[in-house]
Amino acid sequence: MIELAGNLIIRDGKILLLYREDEGHWEVPGGKVEESESPTEAAVREAKEEIGTEVELEKPFYSGEFQKDGEMYLWHGYIANTDDEPAIQEETFQKMEWVDPVELDDMSIAPNLDMVLPALRKIK
Repeated sequence: MIELAGNLIIRDGKILLLYREDEGHWEVPGGKVEESESPTEAAVREAKEEIGTEVELEKPFYSGEFQKDGEMYLWHGYIANTDDEPAIQEETFQKMEWVDPVELDDMSIAPNLDMVLPALRKIK
């Protein structure tokens, strides 16, 4: 099983999403948990690597399993804050947008976000 950690960064009721053309979906900043770190450490590290910001994890949002391309994943999502202005740091991502949760129904989102879509719609 592959363990992942991600950040739900919310500002003015909108969620920060990054678009991956190679995957054809929008996702939150995050990635694989390395062997020597906890999921919370991975979430903080990935935000710095992907959007160049220091984040403060406010609270856990969800931890759960999903399957993609025959692989099993365990995703830990955290509500996070940043005072910095995020900017794409990696070529993996082509776009970054602040998205109102009601717009998620019309977007192609990552499987980990799709499994928590009802909860995401309630974010304010």
